[in-house]
Amino acid sequence: MQLFGLHKNIYKLARYASTQELLEKQAIERKKILGDWELLKKRGVPDNEIAKITGISRATYYRKKKAIAQYGVIGLNKRSTKPRTFRKSKIPQSTIDLILKLRLANPTYGKFKIAIILRRDYQLTISESSVGRILSKLLLTGKIKRSVSAHPVKRKRKFTAHAKRWQYGMKASKPGELIQIDHMTVTKNNISMKHFQAWDPKTKTIVAEVTSNATSNAAAKFLHKVIKELPFKVASIQVDGGSEFMLHFETECHKLKIPLFVLPPKRPQYNGGVERGNRTFREEFYAEDISAESIGAFKYELNKAVVKYNTYRPHFNLKGLTPMEYTNQILAA
Repeated sequence: MQLFGLHKNIYKLARYASTQELLEKQAIERKKILGDWELLKKRGVPDNEIAKITGISRATYYRKKKAIAQYGVIGLNKRSTKPRTFRKSKIPQSTIDLILKLRLANPTYGKFKIAIILRRDYQLTISESSVGRILSKLLLTGKIKRSVSAHPVKRKRKFTAHAKRWQYGMKASKPGELIQIDHMTVTKNNISMKHFQAWDPKTKTIVAEVTSNATSNAAAKFLHKVIKELPFKVASIQVDGGSEFMLHFETECHKLKIPLFVLPPKRPQYNGGVERGNRTFREEFYAEDISAESIGAFKYELNKAVVKYNTYRPHFNLKGLTPMEYTNQILAA
């Protein structure tokens, strides 16, 4: 007979032993602190000074001494903070069954509507939050299904591929570092478009493009436009957590060996440069009269506006220089 492993109880015992070893270490460390308390006390050090040195108060010292007297060294182990008893619901089962019946009959109704129906039609006064807790329990037990009209559950992004989480304090030190890329929805002449834009934080240079959809494939194509049109190498990129900057876009960054950093959720201020650039194009391009009647025509007009921004429009933060003039100065240095 071949043995491929030990009995499961052996592994349980090993896990328990490792836990007990950790508890014993905690108890030993705390016993040492109590010993320091006693030693300092014998030397006549005031209690308030001892508390500062050892990190425990006089009351804690005597409480731990009492624990040792009752339970031995194991009495110094950290006690569980889990409540011994839990609050039990006082809502009768008949009301829970009624809520289940109402929800099954109306699969899109939430706690607000059901609470009103209970009060209006059944003279049952029950809070909206209580109905919500009951619906959550029914959902967990599989008695009801999640409403199709409910807000989608946002899952935390797992950084297991090329992209990395943007770290606080990251700043560009040279042109091409941490190029900010974003997109916005624009409707002009009854045409809905997605405006992609890249902004270099060092030189303020902008690259822009319009597409029909904000997909990761479209973002990947825009990435190649950015690399082609910027007068310096793209060293790294930062984006928000939008789905258009996942999949194909992330894969393309990996192929091109360009580091990709993703901003924390709900922190558009860290993409402030490209956000300000979006506003500039809303006010100085899309707000003007444009005769274009197709996305292709808008691409042509937008390219002219980008050239004007980079080569003609003075920039305040560049002391009146255009992004192209400032770029030439840096590259010539």
